[in-house]
Amino acid sequence: MARESFLAFLVAVRDSPAMLARYDHRNLQQLLFHAGNEGYDFDADDIADVVGALEANVIRHKDGDPFDGTSRLWRHMFGRRHLAYVVDAVVGRHTEAELTGVPR
Repeated sequence: MARESFLAFLVAVRDSPAMLARYDHRNLQQLLFHAGNEGYDFDADDIADVVGALEANVIRHKDGDPFDGTSRLWRHMFGRRHLAYVVDAVVGRHTEAELTGVPR
């Protein structure tokens, strides 16, 4: 349930530039606190699990790259805040069906 809540949060942030702007500058503890206040229920482990699965899918299946330091995906991270990178370069590469099928 918590992973689904984090996915719902990511979709909401993806669909709302204002929400992304509100959350993008926050550190992890602030993000967890404020997201909890908005009704989302996830923790740092849920974030790591979901983002890791989505990144692996982009690297291995969408880009066909090895899962190592040579992956093209990592270049999208440079110079960006982590949430914006996740929303744009990772979540944005998945269809709605793929997002609901993230491994649990």
